[in-house]
Formats: sequence, C-alpha cells, structure tokens
Amino acid sequence: MTAFKDILGYRSLIVAWFVLPTVLQQTNADDLFRERIAPLFSTHCLHCHNSIDKAGEFSLETRAEFIESRFVEPGDPDFSLLVDVITHAEGSPASMPKNGHPLSPEDVAAISLWIEEGARWPDDHALSEPVINDFDWWSLKPLVRPNVPTFPIGARDAGWIRNPIDAFILASQHEHGLSPSVEADRQTLFRRVCYDLTGLPPTPAELDEFIRDSDPLAYEKWVDRLLHSPRYGEHWGRHWLDVVRYADTCGYDKDKLRPNAWPYRDYVIRSFNEDKPYSQFVSEQLAGDVLYPGTEDGVLGLGFIAAGPWDFIGHVEVPEAKLDGKEARNLDRDEMVSATFNVFCSTTVQCARCHNHKFDPVTQEQYYGLQAIFAALDRADRVYATDPLIELQRQKLLTKRREAAENLARLEATIRREVDEALAEQQHQIRELKSRVQLLDLPIEYGYHSQLASTADTEKWIEIAFKSEQRIKQITLYPCFDTFADIGVGFGFPESMTVTSRDISTDKLRLLHQYSAIDGERVVMQPLTIEFEQPVKSQVIRITANQLALRQEDYIFALAELQVFDERGTNIAMDGELTALDSIEGPPRWRLVNLIDQRWPTFQDFEQIDALRSALSAYHSRILQIDTPERRDTKKSLRQQIETIDQEIIALPTGKQVYAAATEFLPEGNFQPTRGTPRHITVLHRGNVGQPGDLATPGVIPLSVDDQADLSLPSGHDEGDRRAALARWVTDRNHPLTWRTIVNRVWLFHFSNGIVETPNDFGRMGQLPSHPELLDWLACEFRDGPQSLRGLHRLIVTSAAYRQSSADRPELTEVDASNRYLWRMNRRRLTAEEIRDSILLVSGRLNLTMGGTGYYLFKLDKTEHSPHYHYHLFDPSDQQTHRRSVYRFVVRSQPDPWMTTLDCADSSQSVPRRDETLTSLQALSLLNNRFTLTMAENFAEQLAANHATLHEQVSAGFKWVTGRAPAVEEQADLEVYAREHGLENYCRVLFNLSEFVFVD
Repeated sequence: MTAFKDILGYRSLIVAWFVLPTVLQQTNADDLFRERIAPLFSTHCLHCHNSIDKAGEFSLETRAEFIESRFVEPGDPDFSLLVDVITHAEGSPASMPKNGHPLSPEDVAAISLWIEEGARWPDDHALSEPVINDFDWWSLKPLVRPNVPTFPIGARDAGWIRNPIDAFILASQHEHGLSPSVEADRQTLFRRVCYDLTGLPPTPAELDEFIRDSDPLAYEKWVDRLLHSPRYGEHWGRHWLDVVRYADTCGYDKDKLRPNAWPYRDYVIRSFNEDKPYSQFVSEQLAGDVLYPGTEDGVLGLGFIAAGPWDFIGHVEVPEAKLDGKEARNLDRDEMVSATFNVFCSTTVQCARCHNHKFDPVTQEQYYGLQAIFAALDRADRVYATDPLIELQRQKLLTKRREAAENLARLEATIRREVDEALAEQQHQIRELKSRVQLLDLPIEYGYHSQLASTADTEKWIEIAFKSEQRIKQITLYPCFDTFADIGVGFGFPESMTVTSRDISTDKLRLLHQYSAIDGERVVMQPLTIEFEQPVKSQVIRITANQLALRQEDYIFALAELQVFDERGTNIAMDGELTALDSIEGPPRWRLVNLIDQRWPTFQDFEQIDALRSALSAYHSRILQIDTPERRDTKKSLRQQIETIDQEIIALPTGKQVYAAATEFLPEGNFQPTRGTPRHITVLHRGNVGQPGDLATPGVIPLSVDDQADLSLPSGHDEGDRRAALARWVTDRNHPLTWRTIVNRVWLFHFSNGIVETPNDFGRMGQLPSHPELLDWLACEFRDGPQSLRGLHRLIVTSAAYRQSSADRPELTEVDASNRYLWRMNRRRLTAEEIRDSILLVSGRLNLTMGGTGYYLFKLDKTEHSPHYHYHLFDPSDQQTHRRSVYRFVVRSQPDPWMTTLDCADSSQSVPRRDETLTSLQALSLLNNRFTLTMAENFAEQLAANHATLHEQVSAGFKWVTGRAPAVEEQADLEVYAREHGLENYCRVLFNLSEFVFVD
C-alpha cells in the first residue's frame, strides 16, 4: 500500500507541477466547484452517472448521491477512485469518460485539487446537463443561394458541364486533383435511368428504340416519359415508405394487422405521380385535416404520423393511468416526434428525451414541447369523407347532374320526335325491306352483344389475344340478325369503329383500320372485310365501337362472328383468347364465345339487302339534317358535363377508413379516444414517466440564437392548431433544414451516397456535406420553384455527373477511393423490390394493377393472441401476388425471409438508405427459392413462345436481364448450358448474373 501511495503521490506531483498554477488562482472552494468542477461533471459524466441510470452504482446528480457513492476520499485525491479512472496512465487511456473524449490534464488537476481541498459541494447545487447554445453549424445557417461556379473558355473539362450541378461537381473535382469520367454508353445509361426513376428495367424494345434514336434530346425525352409513368410514383413512393417506417402490422409483441394502412401507401404513390408541391405534401402529413379540410388527402396524409410501430398491449390491455400505460404513450409520442424531425428536418431531437441533446442545441424542455404538439393524438382507423361539407358538396353535384341529364333527355326526345314525324315513311319502307330479306340459315348462336348504353358515343370493345405475335392478312366481321321484335338485319353493327393492334408491354394501341357508316357504305348483312396489303404483326387485336348502333331507346354493339386470317389464309381466331369491356351472357343466343364459333346468318336475296342498305344510308343522312351539328355539340357538352360530375362524385370520400393519426375512434379495451383534448405533457426527469416535472408548453426547436421557437398559439386553441403551426414552421421558406433535407434524400437515391451521408442527421454527430454549396443551391432551386420533385429528379439525371461511366480509374481511386467527389458514377445493387419486380417483368408475369389492399406473400393464421405468418406455405404461382412489390402486405415482426435476405428495409425503423450486402444466402435464394423457380419456368415459356431457336432464346433472355446482347463466347457457353440443363435452369442462371442485380 505504501508503494501504491508513493506512485499516486508522484503522479499527482507531476500533474500539479505542470497544470496547477492556473487552477490555484481559484482560491474559493465553492467557486471552484461551481465554475470548474460542476461544468465538468455535467458535460462529461452526468449522462451515465445520474440518479436514474447510476452507472457503476455512482451518481453525480446531487451532493447526497455523490457522498453516498464513496468514489471520493475528501482531502486525499491519491486514494479517490474518481481520480484514478479519469487519469491517463502510461500506455493506456483513461477508463472514463466511457465512449467520450478524455479529460484534459488541466481538468484532472482541477478535480484533484477540489478533492484535496475537501470536495466541497454546496447543498443547494444540483447538477443538470449543459445546454448547447452554439448555432454556428452548417445545417442551421440560413439558406443563401450560392453563385454557380464559372470556368473560363477553354478551361479543362469545361465542356463537360450540362447544367449547374456539373459546375459545382467539377469545381470540387479540380480542387481535389480529380476529373470527370466519360459518359456511360447508351445501353448502360438507359438501363440506369429506367431503374432509378421507375424501379424496372427497360424492355428490349424500349432499349432498341432509345439506342436507335438519333435525336440529340432522345435521353431527355425518355426521362420525361419515365417521370410521367405511373411506375415512377410506385418506385419513389417505396423510398418514402422506407423513411417513414411504413408497414401493415403494428409490431411489438402481438404485431396485430393494420388492414386499413394501405390508403396512406396509395396516397404517397399518388402524390408522387401527381407531382404534388413538396410543402403541401409535408403539410398534409402533419396537419392535412386542419390545413386542407374536406379533402381526401388531408386525412390520408395523416397516415404518416401513424406509420411506425405501435404497442397494442401497452395501449389496449394496460390502462393509461398505470405506469406501463404511461410509458407506452410516452414512447408513442416519442415515435411521432422522432419521425417528424428525422424525416423532414434530419434532426435527432429524440436524443433529448432523457437529457439535453449532447451535441445539438435541443433541450429536454423543447423536446417535451414537441411531444405536447402531438398530445391529443393516437393511432387508429379513422373514417374520412363523412364531413357535412362533403355531403353538402355531394348533394350540389347530384343536383347539377340531374339538371344536365334532364336537359340531355329533353333534347334527345325532341330529336326522336322530329325524326319520327319527318321520316315516318322512310321508317315504314325500311321495316318492309327488312321483312323481305330471306334467310338461308340462322343458327341459334346469334353472336356477341354488349351491355346497353344510354348514349351513342359510349365506347365498347372486344379483343382477341394470341399466345405469340401473328402475321395477320385479313379481318372479317359479320353482322347479326335478330328475329326479336322484327329487329332483323344488321342488328347492333356500330355506326363507326376502329380496328387496332395493342402492344401488351406498353398497352399502346396502333390503328389498323377505321370504319364509318356515315362516310361510306353501311354494313347491313354482308360482312365487313378488312384486308391488309402487307401482313400486320400483332399479338392482340382490338375492335372498338366508337359510335354505337341504336336499338330502341338505347345503344348497343353486336357482332355475329370475328375471323382473323394469317398470311397462309388460316382463320386463327379460334386459337385466340377473347375478352370484352362487357358482354350480355345469355346463351345460347348471346355470349362472347359465339364470336369464334364459325356460325353466322346467311341470306339468299342480296338485291333486297342492297336496297335495304341504300334506304338505311338515306335514312341516316336525313337524321343528320335533323340532328344538326349544333345539337350534337350541345349533347356532347352535356354528356361531358355529366361525366365530369360523375368523376367528381366518385372522387368524394365515401366513409372509407385509413389507419392514421386520430382523436376520434371506436374505443377498444383501455384504448380510449381523447376527443381532441390534449394530454398534460410534463418534462420527465431523465425521461422517467415516474418522475414528472414542469408542464411542457407546445413549441418547436430554435434554429438560431435569437429564435424563441414559440408557436404563438392563442389561448383556447385546439389540438389541430398545434399541428398546423408545426406544419407551417417545417415548410417555412426560411427553414434551413427542410429544404436541405429533401434534396439530399433525392440526391442519395440517385448517387447511392448523399451530399450529406447521414440523411437523417444533419447535426454534429452527422457527416459534413461533401458539396455544401451544391446542396444549398439545390435547396434554393427546389424551394423557390414549384417544389416539384419530378423537376428535381430531371435536373439530377440529366446532369453530366449522373451520366458518367461507373468504370474505375486506378489513378483517381488513389486520390478518392470512396468517390466522394463523383469522378465516376457509383455502381449499385438493385433493392429487394427491384429484383422481385424485375423477375416478374422478364418472366411475363408482372401485374401492373395499382393500389388497394396489400397482397399476402404468406398464409395467414389468425389467433387470439397474435397472427402467424407462414411464408413457406405461400404459392408463388398465385397471380394476385404478381403485382409490384410496393403493394405487398408488410409484416414487422416476421418480415419476408426472401426479401430480407436481399436487404429489404426494416419497417420498424426509419431507413433512409438500404443496406447493400453480398452474401451466399442471396445467391442461394435467387437460385433455389420457390418464387425464383416458378418465375424461371414462366421466363422459359415466354422465351420458347416468342423465339423459335435455342440460339434466339438464349440471346433474348440474356438481353432481357442485362440490357445487352451476349458476346460470342458468352452466347456459346450459355447455349451449351441451356442445351444440357434445359431452358428453365438457364433462366435461373440469368437471375443470378451480377449484371442482372447490379446497375452500372
């Protein structure tokens, strides 16, 4: 012990020799503690050694706890354990502060002197963690639009610049001795931008079209096309759902289902596709019911607040009065606050729940002021669109519709009366001519008959699809004959129609023929034959009736038979699959399949038919004289008005439910609605619900030294006013965090790294921006424009920086191995959703139906305690599950194992950037999972159906998954494999190619 004391004494002597002269200037013991020791303890120790945590059974929060711990021997620093643990010894660091910066020698000397002088601690002095008032941080500085860097004419790489983004990137590259890479080849670039904007690969036809397009703006035109595709909203909606921690179950122990969560998911997708201004998008998600009353999105957006995990037991089974119930609700509000500030402001305010934020200027009081904003809210199924104003609007629309319909009916009745009066003789003549038509044969199968329509210009269509593309030479359409009520010949044959070819990959229609009875000869009984000079290549033929035939008081479309002849003269219609917009199925007379049964009426007296045709043409010409262009325009206008009103009525909410932030809902157990009355929120000592402090006042966090962060709410305000004030604060044009945050998120998803690589944390524990001026320029450009996310995407993906090759350049890798300054494009692996959707697409199984309830990739077993999700019982051939992955039902506690293996987001936390791992499990899953096996079979069937030889099948499959044709050696090797192991196994190999799962 003597030797130990001698060593400690020698150490104290050395420390004091160098540093005590400055400390000894403080002669008053109380002043020494208040001015020097207490700040050290508060800053470096109190986080762990407080009255709640008591790490190491040691608390520094009060004098009594400090003395009780006996970590200090007053008057003898050499025998005080506190001095020992904070002192740096030869060859090893001090053990305290743990996970923090070591104390300086001056600090250790001050504490030693304080102990030596008796370790006096004034009775009235309790420690609290320090408040950071330093706002001199890059993310809190006001947004000021920087000047775009300029380069003199002829400067190195100046010609590379395509838009202002490139000027900032190039300036930074030159500063670090770097230079940009060449532009990626067209195939690589096109595949990259298709995935980045839609999450799907281009089809081979789209890729070929782009590569052949010599227009210098071909790329920009495709960018616009992709951005206006519905697939864009689905893809970027998935990114947003990652960040806001969306799932279709509650999480925690019981992980109950949320059957009404999906309307928020659809709201997000629709908002992206509508290119909703960002400030509106944010406001709807925080206070849409207040700021946009009476709108559907004003309620649906509140699904954001409820998107995260929720403790069913803590809310439903435990009363709010009990400690566990209070804790559950405290954590629930914490989740709301954290989500709001992490997502919209990249700020980790949740760090202030138990103590003042250690790194950023956020106090505990301010944090609980944020909780007070959400104090009345819970998460529950919320009925929307039952507001009295909505119902009043519905009644007004119904009144307008009734008036328009009555006006239309009066006009049509007037025209019919005038026609009957003026053309009675012609009508009699036509009836007599019809009666003279002699039938040779009338089968009992009359043909196809559409549903009735109230107006002639209602479109009806039928469609015939073949298993593969055909070379079509002729199409023949036979009119119907009906004995009922002397209807007779030509029944239901339209006044005008189009024959088109439909592309199954793009759903686009190509016009092949147009028929009009008004402009040409009217079909009565002889078939309409459409012959093509050169065979037409098509897999789907659609016949659309644009102007229906008059029946009596309504309109129809009917055909007796459809024939499609290939270039060999073979009627291939019988091998096709028929579909129709609608059909009256009244067998045996009327049904869709009658169209290809090779049965139609035949006649013997064609002179009578010619006479009837001439009489009908004259009759319809006279009708057009009565039904003048002015009258037709009026009818068209009234119909459009009715259609518009119908659309507005349909768009009105009808009392559906969405899982969202709510104050009114059906009670369940101990889970009772607040009815809009905010709970009393107090500042919790060390975050402990058992130690409430002062009442918290609703407020936000300061953004500058002079910012009071006061919401300025009037007395008597309701809970919605608090959220509305928060929404206005977040979306204020002078808010420095909001606009930097969103442009950084978009940038991250395009370049795999953000300008700030910690997208949810712009504070002192986050990363510094790699291009601060570019970040601020983008933020100002976005904020001051229409706040169009679509426009921001376009600006980024049309830049030269985005269009660079991803090829390595060893000499630049030595300078910037992480590619922080973007001297090349970053290669990335596809997300789990992109991989699954791509497999479905290339296999010909992707169902592009949008919206609605999520589909299950499991068999659900509901039990009283909690659901069980059996993924191993899932049937991968179920067509209902072949929709895009964004529409799948997402489970928190038992996530899909296949998707998880491919680094799918953890829905229990905000995921601003997906992990990107490479594991053997991924390869095994892509090779052997039942989904992959099923899709490989489908892929092989598609290749075999569309390509005659193995050589073509191998080449086409390779191009589908990689975007390029195989090299000669690759083609040869793959053909050998496919021949030896079969086309299905070849397709499994394609799903495992690096070129398939990576984007360059």
